[in-house]
Amino acid sequence: MKVTERALVDMCRRINNEQLKHWDSGLKVERRGNEYSMFRLVRRPKEGQARCLDLYRGSPREVKAFIDGFANAAELANSGASDRVRA
Repeated sequence: MKVTERALVDMCRRINNEQLKHWDSGLKVERRGNEYSMFRLVRRPKEGQARCLDLYRGSPREVKAFIDGFANAAELANSGASDRVRA
């Protein structure tokens, strides 16, 4: 199955609106030549804080796997945070 740029952008949009909704940052993917770059974008950067952080570069399939892994980790972090709130 071919991974398209549109599919990667849609994945980032979905994760930003679901798992990362309450986080101070989100994910963004950009095509750079033959490979894709993943960025962490800070939503409201403080003075002196970087607006974005380069996270990963690779082929479309590698970037898709990175996004899937990041989404799973965010889901675990969110569930762990909600468990602490209930306790």
